[in-house]
Amino acid sequence: MNAVQRFIRSRVLLLTAAILTAAMCLSVLVQTQSQAALTRTVDENSRGLYDILVQAKAGSGGALMQPEIATGQGGISFDQLQSIRDLSGTSVAAPISLVSRVTQNLEAPRLEAMDYLGYNSGLVGTATAGDPSATDPGKWPAAESVLSETPKKYRLTASARSSDGSKERTLFKSTAEGTLGKARLVEEDTPGGKSTRIAGPEGETGIKFPAPAGGSEHNLFNLTVALPMAPEVTESVVAVDPVAERALLGSAGDFLAPLEKAPPADARNAEAVGRHFESLFTGGIGMKELEEGPDFLGVKLKYWAPLMTQYQQAKMNGQLTEDSKAIPLIVRSGTSLDLKYSVKIEEIDDAGNVVKDVGTVDRSLGSDYLPFVSKSPFALAWPGSTDHSKLLGNPESFGRGLYTPATWSTDFASAPKYKDGSTAGNGAVDKTATPGEWVTVNRLPEKSAAGDPVDQTQRNPVDERAYRESLETGEKLAAPLAMVYGTFDPAEVQKAAGDVNRLPLGGYDPTPLTLTKDAKGKDVEDTTLKPSLSATGLASQSAGAITDYYGLAAARGYEKNASVIDAVRVRAGVPGSWKQAQPEVEKLANEIRDMGLEATVVAGSAREDANIFVPGYSKDDAGKESALGTVQQSWVRQDAADAVTGSLTATNLTLLFLTLCGAALLTGASTVSYVRQRRREAGTLRAMGWTQRRIRSWVLEEFAVGAALLAVAGVVLSLLSWNLATVIVSASVLVLYAAAALFAAQQLRHREEVDQEPQHDERLIAVDSPLTFANRQLTTNRFNAISLAVAVGVFGAAVGGLIALLIDIPRAAGASALSGLAATSIALPSLVLGLSGVAVALLLTLVTGRFELQAKRQYLGTLEAMGWNPDMLGQVRLFENALVGAVAVPLGVLGALGVGLLLAPYAALWAAVAGLVAVLCWIPIATKVVQ
Repeated sequence: MNAVQRFIRSRVLLLTAAILTAAMCLSVLVQTQSQAALTRTVDENSRGLYDILVQAKAGSGGALMQPEIATGQGGISFDQLQSIRDLSGTSVAAPISLVSRVTQNLEAPRLEAMDYLGYNSGLVGTATAGDPSATDPGKWPAAESVLSETPKKYRLTASARSSDGSKERTLFKSTAEGTLGKARLVEEDTPGGKSTRIAGPEGETGIKFPAPAGGSEHNLFNLTVALPMAPEVTESVVAVDPVAERALLGSAGDFLAPLEKAPPADARNAEAVGRHFESLFTGGIGMKELEEGPDFLGVKLKYWAPLMTQYQQAKMNGQLTEDSKAIPLIVRSGTSLDLKYSVKIEEIDDAGNVVKDVGTVDRSLGSDYLPFVSKSPFALAWPGSTDHSKLLGNPESFGRGLYTPATWSTDFASAPKYKDGSTAGNGAVDKTATPGEWVTVNRLPEKSAAGDPVDQTQRNPVDERAYRESLETGEKLAAPLAMVYGTFDPAEVQKAAGDVNRLPLGGYDPTPLTLTKDAKGKDVEDTTLKPSLSATGLASQSAGAITDYYGLAAARGYEKNASVIDAVRVRAGVPGSWKQAQPEVEKLANEIRDMGLEATVVAGSAREDANIFVPGYSKDDAGKESALGTVQQSWVRQDAADAVTGSLTATNLTLLFLTLCGAALLTGASTVSYVRQRRREAGTLRAMGWTQRRIRSWVLEEFAVGAALLAVAGVVLSLLSWNLATVIVSASVLVLYAAAALFAAQQLRHREEVDQEPQHDERLIAVDSPLTFANRQLTTNRFNAISLAVAVGVFGAAVGGLIALLIDIPRAAGASALSGLAATSIALPSLVLGLSGVAVALLLTLVTGRFELQAKRQYLGTLEAMGWNPDMLGQVRLFENALVGAVAVPLGVLGALGVGLLLAPYAALWAAVAGLVAVLCWIPIATKVVQ
């Protein structure tokens, strides 16, 4: 027979070549697909809205960058900004800065009880004249009221509470009593005729809360009770270049279009702008223009009424000066501040006993709240009331808007500061927030609107911990006048910023904090923290408003081009993935660094949760401070793409290496089996006169056929994948196979053997059960038993090592969001590659177990002839494998532990457990398969 025929006849060689070829093809293809999936996932999620973050000085987070890049510290001049824009590699350079904090008085809350008197021409008068939205007088419904004809005594308990997400606190609780009843129309004679007025019923006292709250009054539609003042709310304001910001955000930045039409700095005098809108109102304005908003330099100012009323109030209070400027703003829609106002209504008797619980009504700041704009956000309706005021038409075109000007301040406005702590195995870094001063909120004004002193004991001031510092200001501070140009939805901006590769925009894209551990380090249910009333804590919401840099200069009192830019987000003018753009991005960053600025390359970055310990968060009545615990916040991990790609590629290659190691051991075992089978043939050929060289050639010719098949498979795989790793794998398998061939040829040399079989051995074990027979067979055939035990131990070690690697993938990938996504993309290929390694190791044990298969079948046949039943024969096989497994257990466990410590120390214990389970599972598998 020729070499090919002998190769086919030798089932061991054929099986070995087939398994090696299959293992090589499968492992290379799976590894290639895994690497492709990894590269694709990283490329698709590693380039955000910009590539470089430019700051005057780098943040303190190191490779982990905090999300608040609008710090208020400035440091970049407009000349430097223009120099960045002039660089050939710059596509977009969008500056951003923190302006200040703005404290807003939410006006006096009120309770409205429906007390509708029906249509009366004397009361309505000309209020609806010319308004097409007004209801025709003939279609007004009949009068109705929730109050009785005879006044009843009521107790109103007003309270407000706020929550930071982890703990709720009551800010105040105030009670007032009085009688209320249904209003009546009173006609009076006047010099010009008769007049009609609204009056309360006989005996009504009304309800009056302590000053600065007002009293109660009747109108055409409701009885209104003035409630205690709500706490002031503080927002932040950021400044951007609207043109550059729109270029950065794309269509998601269209909300900034009105800001582009804002007047230049010399046309923003607050007095001139306020007088302009006063003249519109006094000179007459059409209903359509009133509803849409008057045109102001090409922008329909829908919220012009708040501007006019706040101007009048500020002028009356003497807040405006000749240096005051009107600041154009795009304000945020809604709020995440948890502030709830409640009123409990009880009907009582003269002794103060409750006769009837009318109900409790409450209202929270929510999606309809607009900073600088919302009119009376805490208008509460008496249970059962219906709003009939819309019969007069749509009053919102002028009625909306807060009338008290906001207070602008730079105190405690900067970004928080943190200290680095320990680093976890996956690279996650612990931080500690740096506490600042205490800020007092929930205070009442010193005097009421009428000038009367206010009793300050009505409520207890609340101290909130600030984690921010104050900002510098210019020399000419003047109270600004807010001019609302439009609104924006921060959720839509967040969508445009992406997810895994989301980079901080600065101020108007909030990054929430989630409480995960209490102050003692115990796990708690994940709770999202809410912003504080003072807006000086760690938790923040989107900026209440966005202005331009002329607005920043007016609010901070700067006259010249000061270096007030906090950060510049630069997008390089090069397309492609982060890896393709990396050389040009690095070049552009170096050019910016040459200007004396810090340029951080964020292309290839990803968000990552930072664990932040929050000390000194609250204090008790004795002044003892307490920590909040540990919170998580999404920061930005620089170079996450490189780190993820490198670590997971190494994991892939290690899995491939372990699979090939299993193939190597399998080749060695099959070679031993081949030698044992062919040794008798080699001895016969030697007796026939064949030389040792001829016998060696005879053996190597058979191996050469398998080597040729492996070489062809390797060349095809290398050409298809065009990958260096494939070439190395193919060459390694070929070298491994050639080494096995040389070993087999060497082992088939002729050796003189002397038959020294003992005639009698007292150490022979008497056979009285399947267990003792199995023990005797293994003791007699020590070589086979030890070889099989080693093979099973290797199988256990391989399983443990592969399990450890698979468990370690999330840690090796890192803690960023990109890490999790990339690890998921390679999870299935890695699992397939790992199972391939386990399958190869299992085949190793099965091949080794066939060394003396023919001899086993002979003695099992002898036992059957002696009368042993199938159950006893099955027990012999089971006990043989169990005894081998007992020897293999320490080898498998220790081997798995060693491999785990070498490749994945964090999962070494799991590797040992997996090795033990693998050896135990091998026993029944081998019993069933090898028969």
